[in-house]
Amino acid sequence: MRLLSYFSTTIWVAYAAARLVVHTQQGDVLGTLAGPTVRQFLGIPYATADRWTAPKPPPRRVNPFLANKFGDSCIQNNDPARFGALNITGYIVPNVTESEDCFTVNIWAPSLSRKQKTAVMVWIYGGGFDFGTSNMPIYDGQFIVRDNDDVTVVTFNYRLNIFGQPNAPQLANSTTGSQNFGLLDIDAAVNWVHDNIANFGGDPDRIILFGESAGSIAADAYTFAHPNCTIVKGVIEQSGSTSGGGPLVDLLFSTNPGVWNNISNAVGCGTTADDAQLECMKKVSGQALEDAVVSTGAFFGLVQDNITIFRDAAARAAAGNFLKVPLLVGTTQHEGDLFVVGAALLSPPGFAPPLVTELASDLQTELLFTCPASNTALDRLNAGVSTWRYQYQAVFRDISTRPDLRAWHASELSIVFGTYNQSKEIPKTQDEVALSRYMQSAWVAFARDPQHGLSNFGWPKYDPATQSLVQLGNFFNRSSATFGSVKEIDFTCDRVQTLASIAAQVNSLLTP
Repeated sequence: MRLLSYFSTTIWVAYAAARLVVHTQQGDVLGTLAGPTVRQFLGIPYATADRWTAPKPPPRRVNPFLANKFGDSCIQNNDPARFGALNITGYIVPNVTESEDCFTVNIWAPSLSRKQKTAVMVWIYGGGFDFGTSNMPIYDGQFIVRDNDDVTVVTFNYRLNIFGQPNAPQLANSTTGSQNFGLLDIDAAVNWVHDNIANFGGDPDRIILFGESAGSIAADAYTFAHPNCTIVKGVIEQSGSTSGGGPLVDLLFSTNPGVWNNISNAVGCGTTADDAQLECMKKVSGQALEDAVVSTGAFFGLVQDNITIFRDAAARAAAGNFLKVPLLVGTTQHEGDLFVVGAALLSPPGFAPPLVTELASDLQTELLFTCPASNTALDRLNAGVSTWRYQYQAVFRDISTRPDLRAWHASELSIVFGTYNQSKEIPKTQDEVALSRYMQSAWVAFARDPQHGLSNFGWPKYDPATQSLVQLGNFFNRSSATFGSVKEIDFTCDRVQTLASIAAQVNSLLTP
């Protein structure tokens, strides 16, 4: 027994010496090495919550938590139609366990001790608030930490679809305040990181948010819900914002109150919209609820509760009523390719020819992404916020694996995270590796010093009158950046209604 105790103590001391034992407010966690220079801590609980309640801090633990694997993913909408587009990207959600107990964070931090604590980059995944998980291999944070100095990367899970924003009439005026439970989860995760990251070697006074698509919208929403926040020091918004407006925001904030009753009726809880119905819904298994969501084709958009999401977001943006921290905002050059090509693959023979699909994609790109990013950048500029704007233009054939895929929505993710070359058939290129290092360096420069980092990196601040658009990986410089005018991509943004009308006509030509 004494020998066993001796060996246990010796192993624990060895882990502690390697900085793999870290104390949190809930107790010690034990991590692993992702490589010689990177520590990783996976699946750490950051909150707990019953169904359709706000998150609260997790309980304290007596025994150390073994943080060597990802936690469960939040329950997702696994409708094949939703995943049709993902099938062409290589970003497939892995075969992971899903549950409602999914409130976990993952941390990648330098293994070597350092005098100064690192900047902290907190990632929010996308997926239309309908699906997504931090467990996806593309979001592996170890490569950003390995290849850059002075940075810690954090990812986490948050609730989705009916579990994240149920839009239940019984909850409209409840004590929870907001029905956007997924956004409340994001708040809880950010707070947990702020309270605990110092013990992992991160600087709680140098935290930024970065996210893509719905994750970018959530990061932008955070700045409106917390205009006086002292935790977040900068934001990177990749292909999405709440304040920029546009059809994408209209779609994601579409809250048809009948959807709740449709699901309730499908699982046997009726359509009475009373307390008895809510209690019935709380007793239905999570899998049964998700099966009903898939079978009915239901979509649960964010609720404009004027707490986490505001009905007057555009007016608030114009008035500067948001968290005034530096912003890096951008899009990909052909965002719409993902959706149009994905739709083509799921459609019967007779889908429109390439000329029409490319036009439809370009119109979607402008309406859903480019013009909202333009509006967001201008609002921040007018409020005196240090702002930078980029457009990702690179096309690498191990990422854009089809000839009809250009710089599609989310194609920059594996470049930012350094998780490219997941295709075994098509090798990575030297330009691809170089662009990944360049973009990581830029993102990390912003995280280290949101106010001056990108200026010191050589990027001009956003000014629509100058050559301030950072063009990443374009034909003239595939491995880094050139600088151009935003007028080249914003020229239709003052004629959005005309653009929307044309888009509607083109979309009508997509199917026979």
